[in-house]
Formats: sequence, C-alpha cells, structure tokens
Amino acid sequence: MAANPPPQIQLLYRVEPGCLGPDGKDHIEGFCAYAQQHISAPEFATYRFVPRYDKSKDEVSYTLRNKRLSLQQAEQFLAHFGSQRSDFEEHLDEQLAEAIDQFLRPS
Repeated sequence: MAANPPPQIQLLYRVEPGCLGPDGKDHIEGFCAYAQQHISAPEFATYRFVPRYDKSKDEVSYTLRNKRLSLQQAEQFLAHFGSQRSDFEEHLDEQLAEAIDQFLRPS
C-alpha cells in the first residue's frame, strides 16, 4: 500500500501590477501565468500567483489542506522543514524579481 504524500503548504501570492511598471495592469495576468510556469516551489510547498487588484487583501496567504493558516501556523509548518517564514518569503521575492526581469526583457 502506497503511503500518502506529506501535505504541502500552499502560498497564494498576490502580485502588484505596479511591479511591472506604469502599464503593469496591462501585463499582470500574463506575468502571473509566466511566474506560475517559471518559479519552482520547494518540495513541501506550492505557489499560486494572482494579480493583486484589491489592496485590502493580503499580499501573501497560506493554506494547508484547503484551510487558511495564520502566519504563526505557517511559521510552525515551515519550521518543521527547517525554514523560517521570513527567509521563505524573501527567497520567493528574489525569484519573483528575477522572473519580472526575464518577463520584461525584450525578446
């Protein structure tokens, strides 16, 4: 009998259109699709990138098994894998910055 894979934490990242420049709102949907294909998550996580049109929503949110986690719960989960939330998010921010540069680079 196959063992169930361990649960993965899901990080929903709402990307600000402004990070793509003054006409970012025209490109944000395409960038989120690009980021989804080009940014890899660690084995214990998955990423989902969506535009952040509503500033009242958090930039990042975490879920586990379809249940929203508090930041403290997310920190506890990540600590189990030897990762601190601040480092985890900082690494993702660096990956996003690289993806933005690649996305905006002329072909």
